[in-house]
Amino acid sequence: MRRNLTIAFVGLVVVMGGWYLLFSAGEGPDQAEMAKLRQRDAKRRAAVQEAERRSKTDLALLSEQGRGQELPEYLVSEIDREGNFWFVGKPDSVAGVQIPFAPGRLPLPPADTEPLNPNPGFLGAEACRDCHKDKYDSFIDTAHHRTTRLALPDEVAGSFEEGSNRMNTGDPNVFFTMKQRGEDLYQSVQFFDWGFEVPFDIIIGSSKMAESYLYWHGDQLFQMNCTHLTEGDEWINSPGFIDGDAIYARPIRSGCLDCHVTYVDYRKSANHYTPKSMILGISCERCHGPGKQHVDYHIAHPEAKQSQHMKVPSKLSRQAQMDVCGQCHTTKKAPIDEQAFQFRPGDQLSDHYEPIEGKDESLNSVHTSNQVGRLSLSQCFQNSEMGCVECHDPHRNERGNLELFSQRCLECHQQEHCGMQGQLGDRLAGNCIDCHMPVRASKNLQVETNQGNIFPPLRDHYIRVDQEATDQFLKRDSK
Repeated sequence: MRRNLTIAFVGLVVVMGGWYLLFSAGEGPDQAEMAKLRQRDAKRRAAVQEAERRSKTDLALLSEQGRGQELPEYLVSEIDREGNFWFVGKPDSVAGVQIPFAPGRLPLPPADTEPLNPNPGFLGAEACRDCHKDKYDSFIDTAHHRTTRLALPDEVAGSFEEGSNRMNTGDPNVFFTMKQRGEDLYQSVQFFDWGFEVPFDIIIGSSKMAESYLYWHGDQLFQMNCTHLTEGDEWINSPGFIDGDAIYARPIRSGCLDCHVTYVDYRKSANHYTPKSMILGISCERCHGPGKQHVDYHIAHPEAKQSQHMKVPSKLSRQAQMDVCGQCHTTKKAPIDEQAFQFRPGDQLSDHYEPIEGKDESLNSVHTSNQVGRLSLSQCFQNSEMGCVECHDPHRNERGNLELFSQRCLECHQQEHCGMQGQLGDRLAGNCIDCHMPVRASKNLQVETNQGNIFPPLRDHYIRVDQEATDQFLKRDSK
């Protein structure tokens, strides 16, 4: 016969942090049941502790709350004398962090401010589309147009997939992870046990060789530590950055943007701008002049056939044409008094740019290989009226089309006059470029990685007979 038990509830007691019923009569829980209750309670406590830990260390959760991860006590931080950036380090390590926002904070969103200076009439390439559709449709694929653009997921070249989204350094305690949450992209930094994130805002560079990234902190624009290298499809340190450090306080000055955007309102030194005024990419207007007067006139006079208020570079002298290209494709210069975007087609470069001392005009530079300076050394240039546009159509993406460029060489040169005619025959017509304008690494462009320095190659625009380049070409051709 089943025994009846009378169980009277008396109260509650706390056993190892959990609440349990206390029974006054009958048979209470046995030892096995008590062990299960303790185990369940331990799991609950562990879950609470893990949630508390995540709430303090999970960068995504912290970001949702509008804050960053607190700095551990064993790391030190201090602000520089001018108050421009914070340094974070570990007393027994040479690795360091530089950020323009306080540790435990987040970068401020782009400032919603009104321009300090009037826009001189720049509109952007989109304003040219209605009347010049064919040129617009081809121009938007050029390196000029793509040299800055919004850092959207389908625009950033590097991978955000697990296994391909990490950049290690020579210090195992410092590494970077590229993360995506929805449409937002971040460079996540792990510095020993501390971490922070910086959002991708702007891509800078057309990805021919690489692309780097910028982010806003209020009205200030900074470069990010990690760059994507096209060859090898890998994440690397940005040029000039020291491997093992995490640098997010390098300011993007007006001279940088002068060659990468059409226009932005410059507020003050060194990197204060009006974010919403920025026109990304190098548009038609950097070669033809600001377009507002031109557009307004032709909207008001649709019957007009003669272009008004717009420069045509091909109608300028060769030197004036070269100066248009020389806004960006030369070295040894910076905007006078940091006032960028002042040059207009037909102006002299010296009226708007001042020399940077200590660099030979014929040397390669980090960004452009100094195409204007190197081309000017060539007999082709010195003995003719050729300029940049004899080889390049700025309205089209012709990148890497060596046969097309070679055909332009043969408009002036005779194929049978080449010393390699006997060996190569008609194959000469397919590639004059690699022999006479070789691609070589420049000592002025080096990138530190955890496996040593790398020197990405650049196309040299000094046209000449180069035996080393010819030998390399013949070696490749014979395979």
